[in-house]
Amino acid sequence: MSNEIFEFKIGHFQCMAIRDGDANDWDRNILLINTGQQHVLVDTGNGQEVTPKGFLLDRLRSMHISPTEIDVVILSHADWDHIGGAVDENANAVFPQARYILARAEWDFWSSKPERLQPNTDYDEAVRRYGQQIPELRLAQLQRNLELIKPGAEIVTGIRAIDAPGHTPGYTVISVTSDHEQLLFIGDLLYDPHDIETPDWYSVFDFDPSLVVETRRRVFEQAAREQSLLMAYHLSFPGLGYVSQHGSGWCWQSYENHLM
Repeated sequence: MSNEIFEFKIGHFQCMAIRDGDANDWDRNILLINTGQQHVLVDTGNGQEVTPKGFLLDRLRSMHISPTEIDVVILSHADWDHIGGAVDENANAVFPQARYILARAEWDFWSSKPERLQPNTDYDEAVRRYGQQIPELRLAQLQRNLELIKPGAEIVTGIRAIDAPGHTPGYTVISVTSDHEQLLFIGDLLYDPHDIETPDWYSVFDFDPSLVVETRRRVFEQAAREQSLLMAYHLSFPGLGYVSQHGSGWCWQSYENHLM
């Protein structure tokens, strides 16, 4: 397995987990799906203006994929480390031919000018500023490009949005289905495999803790029942694995261990 790009299949879809960070950075696992007809990107990483900068474009170049070849960009939500790489330093869309997809509820949330992160000793003021300023800026820059969707919308054949509020009010899990195989891009529903051993665990970055616990339970129950592969944004690269019930909580098994 490369430490930057990991290829796998969901049915006849060719998928790639792309590491947006480096060895000194927190993992950010971006998903690229080649359906055979379209290239679909899920989230865009930090981009070039946020510190630490993202490496998504470098990784795409290494695969000889041009930004103009991306047909659809799905934003799971608008937090800075997911939307930062959608726009370049000249305020232009990085993927100029793409449809940019965002849940309408997420747009409405940010349009209300919320205080995304409350003061907390677990992160500093710079993180709070990023958390507020980058999403507001990127959404303003992307406004003319955005296609706002409702829960359950099929974005392209086999790729559907699942309403998953809590981390943010418009948070979306992305379902990828082909030939009876399913991947759920769960993004920020999980940060560390041990967290979910406690069923009521939540992150300091979750906007609505009680709602995110409810959402996680619903998503994980479905994933365990259907034996769906999951992809988490901040787990160690490539962020792929499965969940099963473990007492009152959940157990995570990495994709690599599952294959053994």
